[in-house]
Amino acid sequence: MSVRCRAKVNLTLHVGAPLQTGRWANYHPIESLVVFADVGDLMTFLPASETTLTIDGPTGTGLSAGPDNLILRAFRLCDAPPQAVHLSKHLPVSSGLGGGSANAAAVLRNFDPHGEVDDASLGADIPICRLSQTAMMTGIGEQVEPIPGLGTVAAVLVNPGVPVSTAAIFQSYDSRRPALAPKQTERQGSLLDRARSGTNDLEDDAKNVALEIATVLAALRAQPGCDLARMSGSGATCFGLFADQAAAARAAAAVSRPDWWVVVCQLGDSV
Repeated sequence: MSVRCRAKVNLTLHVGAPLQTGRWANYHPIESLVVFADVGDLMTFLPASETTLTIDGPTGTGLSAGPDNLILRAFRLCDAPPQAVHLSKHLPVSSGLGGGSANAAAVLRNFDPHGEVDDASLGADIPICRLSQTAMMTGIGEQVEPIPGLGTVAAVLVNPGVPVSTAAIFQSYDSRRPALAPKQTERQGSLLDRARSGTNDLEDDAKNVALEIATVLAALRAQPGCDLARMSGSGATCFGLFADQAAAARAAAAVSRPDWWVVVCQLGDSV
């Protein structure tokens, strides 16, 4: 069995102040309009005498296939027969695209079909990545509301190849004393209209941590026909939205640099 683990893109990301009590104490409440791309990592599963993991692919160098890998952790939570798992890694690592979460979610989608595993126990992005469809993500990420019928939008994804510290970005954001409750994305209109109604609250802090993010955003916003350019998640990947694939392809060619990961894709779900 072979599956694609679609890249997650936060079209909006609104973040509240850290929770003080309860199961999710010290986590941030969020509100995010999330879509998935038609690009991602590839995983194959083959029945075996014991569960193992191998990794290759253009961005797989240096990734650990040890027991702490999120894929193997997901398998340990499933009542599933052992598998020889192979990951072909195509998404940048720690890039705001939910790659590792999408990999683990693919395990749960295929080997925990009745949803017996507590998705969020593996990470806040796991529930939305398990769905892998356009949705609103709220709570600390564990609350997922599908939004069918919004279709797709052409996009360019750009990662400048620089590491970013999610902890440092949140520390910077918290120093600005955010409101307790996150802002709200518009719940009516097209995918683009809803995306335009919000922000990524972490973007300014991420640009201070990694100046290359500002360079990527400026390059995307300068392209003819760019309807919106924004950072996804806590970065460093940014996206530009365009009217069609041809415009997106022209923009990708214009912004491409040898050390940047640049991909043209469709975001969202077919109607």
